[in-house]
Amino acid sequence: MDKLGKLARRRPKTAGERSRRNGQAPGRRATDRAISYEQLRDLSAALQTIREEERAHIARELHDDLGQLLATLRVDLSLLQQPAASPQATRQMRSMDKLLQRAITSLRRIATNLRPHALDEGGLYYALQTLRQEFAQRHGIACQLDAHEHELILDDRYSTAAFRIVQESLTNIARHAHASRVHISVRRRDGRLHLQIEDNGRGISPDDLNKAHSFGLLGMRERVWALDGEIDIQGGAAGGDGNGGGTRITVELPLPP
Repeated sequence: MDKLGKLARRRPKTAGERSRRNGQAPGRRATDRAISYEQLRDLSAALQTIREEERAHIARELHDDLGQLLATLRVDLSLLQQPAASPQATRQMRSMDKLLQRAITSLRRIATNLRPHALDEGGLYYALQTLRQEFAQRHGIACQLDAHEHELILDDRYSTAAFRIVQESLTNIARHAHASRVHISVRRRDGRLHLQIEDNGRGISPDDLNKAHSFGLLGMRERVWALDGEIDIQGGAAGGDGNGGGTRITVELPLPP
């Protein structure tokens, strides 16, 4: 009876009070969504940093330990290849040497994909030149880099982000664009890094941009947004040889003073 009495004595809410509550709720929800969105952005940036650190660590381990071991084995094998060895032993040792060469090449490729040695040793300019040359040799696509070395002496975060954006762009071009030419421009102006990758392939479509599983494009956007930058991806931009007119990716990153 006491509970029923309390419920009966409760004053019903007026229309004005209900209206105020309903008006405040969407505002609070919008604020909560904005906070959650910023927290997810911060988390994404932190995960990117952790992943790059882990990649760098694994790449160093592969290069310094396993790479040296394979190189030493190859030297030892070459010492065993004496003229007095039997023809069968000579053939087996030559076969082993070829396998070691393939293992060393694969190891270098894996380590470079994890963390390019050139980025740590020579900086962004040298790493991009190496990436451009390897891309052209592997895929037979002409690739030009427009950049100046003295402009690309950057903090590691920005060097890594710029390199990964170019790397992902070239990967997408090789897989999907059917292009014959690529032009990369990386310039530093007015405290900002201006990055552009342009190809003459079939051109990216709006549907491709909005695919839920376009993780490469999503990763590029997250890298740019984590540094408070801007990214624009346009199809039909390059006037290329394909029906789509090519694709242009433009990135601007504000650099620290």
